[in-house]
Amino acid sequence: MTRIRLVNVTKVFGTTVAVDHVNLEIESGEFFTIIGPSGCGKSTTLRIIAGFEVPEEGQVFFNDKDVTFVKPYERGTAMVFQNYALWPHMTVYENIAYGLRLRGLPEEEIKKRVKEVLELVDLVGHENRYPIQLSGGQQQRVALARALVVEPSVLLLDEPLSNLDAKLRLEMREELKNLQRRLGITTVYVTHDQIEALSMSDRIAVMNRGRILQVGKPDELYFRPRNLFVADFLGRSNILDGTVVGPAGEGQLLVHVPSIGADLVMHAYENLRGKVKVIIRPESIVRARPEHNINLIDARVINTMFLGDKLEVRLRVGEASLIAYFPNNERLGVDETIRIHIPPDRVVALEASG
Repeated sequence: MTRIRLVNVTKVFGTTVAVDHVNLEIESGEFFTIIGPSGCGKSTTLRIIAGFEVPEEGQVFFNDKDVTFVKPYERGTAMVFQNYALWPHMTVYENIAYGLRLRGLPEEEIKKRVKEVLELVDLVGHENRYPIQLSGGQQQRVALARALVVEPSVLLLDEPLSNLDAKLRLEMREELKNLQRRLGITTVYVTHDQIEALSMSDRIAVMNRGRILQVGKPDELYFRPRNLFVADFLGRSNILDGTVVGPAGEGQLLVHVPSIGADLVMHAYENLRGKVKVIIRPESIVRARPEHNINLIDARVINTMFLGDKLEVRLRVGEASLIAYFPNNERLGVDETIRIHIPPDRVVALEASG
């Protein structure tokens, strides 16, 4: 298996810095996702790993080997593109076998490998069909099979599910993650879809304007964002202004939040002072129970929306409007007053300028 390391990598197109001094380590066998808004540099970073782009500065290492200037086909990588890039005039079998024929493998070996990978992606019986005769999910599997058949040490995927409908994307997420886990192949996945990143990844890097802002496990990034961009980009957040009152225990702060007219105990990464931003995820707001004795606030229900798996509730707390997610069997009326609890370990204070 292959460990990937980017050291101070920078890529410039004209006057645009697409990748700005990126340092990144991806472990062997890891499913690693790079996420960020359009134009943030995530696809360029992937192409640098693949060898399709050469950085102006920095180095790319596969294990301990410097591959910065090694040609793509000599790196042992395979890439699945957003549009699948299947040859329309070739059958499924021919599309999958194409890379093996370029490598000059004997026909018997090609047949063996294609058969194995067709079984792997559940496409046995489709080998004589053309891409136009396949569904979007089947085309995606062909593109994945074509990448896997060359037995790469690194699999690179550039938004491969973005052309699929919502239900099929959900199915393919599971299939892709299960397949990667079975193969144990180092995988780098690029997407702008937060749910894809959170549900599939061992770790995630959040990018913006060519820089890596935070790297961590999905739950770490979601509940412990290190800056406002990450907090706002990943999922939904209630972001409020606050002022630090003082420490409230190890790793905790007491913060006054004027808009809700209350002091909250919350998590902090450092000894913050003065003005801060308070980050509260909708699902972190719960109905108060007798055992709760901290961060208790009265709220008025403004409206509710049944979303199937949850109830989205808009609450008026003082001058603030908060979004909360409650269980889907919760019954609340408009203008009803309820008491809510916000667990201290689910509230984060960040520098106001972060």
